[in-house]
Amino acid sequence: KKIEYLFPMSSEIMSNFHSLLNSFKQNTAAATSSSSAAAASADAPSSASFRPSSSSKKRSRDNRCESRTQKNTTSTSRKSGIPPAISTSSFELSFLVIGGQKCGTSWLNNLLRKCHAISLPPNKKEIHFWDWHYQRGYEWYIKQFDLFRRCPQQSCSNSDPSSSKPFYGEITPCYVVLPSEKIEEISRIFPQLKLVFIARDLVDRAWSALIMELRNQTSGLTAGSFADGSGIQTCHNARDPKKPKKSVMSVAQKRRMQELSSPSSQPDSYYMERLRNATHDSRSNYAKHLRNWYEHFPPETILIVDYRDIESDPRGTLSKIVQHIGLHEEEARKYVESLDDRVLGQRVNAATSDQLRIDDSTASIKSSQPSSSDYFLSQRPNLKRQMQKYLQHHAIEFNALLKEKGYLWRLDEYDGNGREMT
Repeated sequence: KKIEYLFPMSSEIMSNFHSLLNSFKQNTAAATSSSSAAAASADAPSSASFRPSSSSKKRSRDNRCESRTQKNTTSTSRKSGIPPAISTSSFELSFLVIGGQKCGTSWLNNLLRKCHAISLPPNKKEIHFWDWHYQRGYEWYIKQFDLFRRCPQQSCSNSDPSSSKPFYGEITPCYVVLPSEKIEEISRIFPQLKLVFIARDLVDRAWSALIMELRNQTSGLTAGSFADGSGIQTCHNARDPKKPKKSVMSVAQKRRMQELSSPSSQPDSYYMERLRNATHDSRSNYAKHLRNWYEHFPPETILIVDYRDIESDPRGTLSKIVQHIGLHEEEARKYVESLDDRVLGQRVNAATSDQLRIDDSTASIKSSQPSSSDYFLSQRPNLKRQMQKYLQHHAIEFNALLKEKGYLWRLDEYDGNGREMT
């Protein structure tokens, strides 16, 4: 009507104008609908892409994860800068160190990073993709690795002799407790995957985990969360927020935290209550969880390492591990010989109450207690006997698995027997 008022026209002309306008609106709406459908189609998972299992459940800290639809691998690779030759379709995970917790995996992580033929995620030790971050998708997972890494051809004995790709792998001790359906999915995606599990005396492992938990809880973390690091709050450099400065706690606060995190600060009943917790009990049940992995992987792809061998023969043990991963014997020998004794014998992340030291210009607090957490347990024979009795059935079941798989060593069953299989 406004147009008719401003520009007087015949009714026939105006009718034609309104018809043309309506037609234009309909065509615009149709074009918008078509673009939305095309975008949705582009976001649909490619048939060659990684497909999460339909049995995946909502993510939680007890190793259940939410299924997530993946985006098209080609478009995502271009955006992320992943070379076409190393896209998701060609990425091959060579190995996983699946456990156990407090069994020397940090020691192994430090040493494997010194091997030019092996590539671990550069930013952190534990990725937790298959339990905590599964919903982030496969593209997120492979971008945790250094996809531009190359190694000498003679070291990288992958299926293609001309390939210079390293052996990609990661170390997340929590993986051993993954549910069977998740393990089946891993085996389907990476059928040639090699697995490593380090087994430690059950009482020693549980005690170390309990001390770590106590230390973290004292620092303000929830019991059972197994967060990385000590949990001490730090302030950051304004120029580089990622670079921490000294702890913001005072000397008195550090001293108090050291006292509270000491193993002697809690009664025996506290440790036994925590040991019976589902998390600690599950991680002590080596046999139950390893059988889930044996259900989906051939025995020759799984290497179970005796923690005591790390202490008695670190070079030989490390050589056995890297050869299992895929290095040739001669290349493994050269790598192990290149490491000095100090590096090989260095303990990492030992759970002791002596970790909260103060070293600054104003004060210096040094614990007079021994550095090994084993010492504290030896001073509490009654608690040690209770832990042995509680964990004995797990030790017996694990030793049965070792014998079944052809291993000639066993863990202590706390019955006075020795180390060798009878």
